[in-house]
Parts: sequence; C-alpha cells; structure tokens
Amino acid sequence: MRKAHYIFAVLVTGLGCDRGRSDTESRIVAEMSATLNPVAVIQVVGIDTLSDSAWIHRLQPEPDGGSVAFLFADPAKGIVGGLGLIEASGAQAAQLAWPDSVTAFWWSGAHQLSFTSGTGQGVRVVIDAHAAQLNALEVTGARAAEPQRQPDAKVSWATVLSRAQAFIDSVRIQPEGTPQGSALRYEADSIVLAPGDTFAAVHVRAADIRGTKVNPAWYLTHVPSGHMQGLDSLTGRSAGLPATAGQWGADGRFYYAKERSIWRADPRAQ
Repeated sequence: MRKAHYIFAVLVTGLGCDRGRSDTESRIVAEMSATLNPVAVIQVVGIDTLSDSAWIHRLQPEPDGGSVAFLFADPAKGIVGGLGLIEASGAQAAQLAWPDSVTAFWWSGAHQLSFTSGTGQGVRVVIDAHAAQLNALEVTGARAAEPQRQPDAKVSWATVLSRAQAFIDSVRIQPEGTPQGSALRYEADSIVLAPGDTFAAVHVRAADIRGTKVNPAWYLTHVPSGHMQGLDSLTGRSAGLPATAGQWGADGRFYYAKERSIWRADPRAQ
C-alpha cells in the first residue's frame, strides 16, 4: 500500500483582513501537511469480479468514518449504477448493496444507508451498513432523495474557485485562460469545501479544441491563504478521476475515487 506525505509552507493572508494592518500583522507563516492513504482497490464487489472497464463515479463516506458507499459502473457487464460498500479501513472486501440502476444514495441515519433504484416510480431501500449481510430494513416506493449537502460556507465558493483558476493559469502558463504552446486548456471546474471551511478540494481537468475532457486532477487548497497543493492526477480520460467521486467526511478527511480505487487525504495546518 502506498502512503504519500506532503509538507509545505503556507502564507496565510486571512480573508477580509483590514487594509490598514501592516504586512507583519496580516501574514502568518504556517505549515500544512497532507497524508494520502489508499482505502481499497475494488476488484470484487460481493461475489462478482469487476472487469477492467469498471470505474467508481460517485462515493459518500459514512458520517462516523466507518465505511464508504460508492456507485460503480462496469460497461463490459452492462452495469451502470451498482452500489457497493467498503470499510474505511479496507479490512474487508467490498459488499454489494444493490446490483444496478441505483439513481441516488445517502446516509439517512446511524449506520443506515438509503438509496433509490429503478426507472419510473422505482423503490427506496434502507440497509444496515454494518450488518454481516446487507439485508433491507425498509423498502418503499421511491421518493425524492436527500441532497448531498455541502457544509455551511463562511467563504464564497466563487472566491475559492477564482483563486484556484488563477493558480492553474499560472502553473499551466495560460494567462487569462489562454494556453501558450498547448492545445489543452486547464480549468478548475468544481470545489468541495471541508467542514469548517479551512480546506477545500479543487477538481481540475483539461479540454482540447473539440471540448474533449482529459487529464483530471485533484488539488487541496488552504482556504484562508489560497495556497494550493497537487493531490492526485490521471493522464487520459476524465471519467477515471471524476469530480462527482470526491467528498469530505465529517472527520475532516477527503475521500475520492480513482478508477477502481478509493483514497483518503488527511490535511492539517499549524
């Protein structure tokens, strides 16, 4: 199992600082670190081995950090929305919660995973995520799924995204978003704010002149300073590292999927 550790200096220039304050007062040199650990490589879900074409396109960590629910596709087997569950420690193999056609899923209570499945009216199912076997606790007609909420933000998403784009424009040498000597334009397309608004995960991907999305990447940013640090990237198809498969847990860790693997980043600032 691979473990990566990043340490870097951060220049904190707090949002909304008084302009009359001196540079010494408005700048604080801090140290931020991020530890990256693999949760699991999903090769088998239940008793079924996934094909090489399989990938995870959405996930949601359990509020207490005990497990991670994930939605996967396996085109070779005709699966569009299979729902799996893996312990966050990666100690056990992934369990199959529902074989296909899951349209939404969310944590509805302590250890309770709810999801909707099917077209038309469909069904809503609730399961005990920590049971030895994932039997349904409740099955009803489908209703509107609980939205996947972001934390109440004290900072503007637009501000964080604008800072991130300025950073990307700088490192990719594309002033005002215009690539220099490259056919690819890199764009910060979404952010996911962590609880407490100290950190955010920024998803970046490139597009060619035809609009084809490639080379996805995740960056971590320290929100008060705007400092960014590369977390992970993938060369090639955008679907292998999707923005939809990145979520912060209540434990302050960032969980994301890369093809058939799930990773966890633990950022800290001093």
